[in-house]
Amino acid sequence: MKYSAAVITVSDKGARGERKDTSGPALCKMLGEADWEVEYTAIVPDDVEDIKAEIVKCADEKKISLIVTTGGTGFSPRDITPEATLEVIERETRGIPEAMRAASMQITSRGCLSRGVAGIRKSSLIVNLPGSEKASAENLASVLSPIRHGVDMLLSAGSADCAEEKAVIKAVCISEKKGEQKHPVEEVELLPNHGIVGDAHAGNWHRQVSILGTESVAQVQEKISFELLPGAFAENILTEGMCLYQLPVGTKLKVGTAICEVTQIGKECHADCAIRKAAGDCVMPREGIFVKVLEAGTAKAGDMVIKLNLA
Repeated sequence: MKYSAAVITVSDKGARGERKDTSGPALCKMLGEADWEVEYTAIVPDDVEDIKAEIVKCADEKKISLIVTTGGTGFSPRDITPEATLEVIERETRGIPEAMRAASMQITSRGCLSRGVAGIRKSSLIVNLPGSEKASAENLASVLSPIRHGVDMLLSAGSADCAEEKAVIKAVCISEKKGEQKHPVEEVELLPNHGIVGDAHAGNWHRQVSILGTESVAQVQEKISFELLPGAFAENILTEGMCLYQLPVGTKLKVGTAICEVTQIGKECHADCAIRKAAGDCVMPREGIFVKVLEAGTAKAGDMVIKLNLA
């Protein structure tokens, strides 16, 4: 999945056209190669209000997932990017700049001199990088992988806390034949060694019941014009309130009144997936989960999915 990114170069000379910006384009190329969609770039002077305005625009108006700045993190009196960033973020994420400085120290002892900060504003992650092309690329490379996971959590956290151990069922769905879109029903019956009664994917195998969160659906809904109804991803149960894909295989869940066990996270998307063709992405292969039924029960909209802490 391609997440959105913005690159803001902070440089007095760059903003006046007196110096060619090489860091910004290099970071754009690096992000693009790592499957990020760079939707916005800007060059601003070393001015607190200008820097703040660009970050706020990217986070609040453009709703860009990752906003990186390059420049203004040193000791010069005009290096005020960290101060501007701290004024607009809502939560500081100190581990990111700590990791970048640690990585830089493996290359040069001067790595400790970077004052860059990182933080969260709404659902955007803002990261300060050094101004030089080489240092900015090295710093970003050292944290790009965990940053993607952080952005995943931010997007999911729009309506769910990944620490939550329960979710509400929003819909239960079945399909009578394989290859048909699942449709909502009032209630489903779950049986051991079978799955959901009347569903085409039921059987004595490990993927008896599929579950997907509305938080995952929302990521794709933003990219397409038609409404994604319950069952659109072939999920049997649509939930809200828990990061399902972070549950380890083997986790026991109470689903309605049934007891189930997580057997698989995600699966390969079929070749003619209409959602993937329309949106360029499908979350089921990454964030859908599959369970087998251990104890019989029923489930309906309004029931809960609860993580069981069994000894």
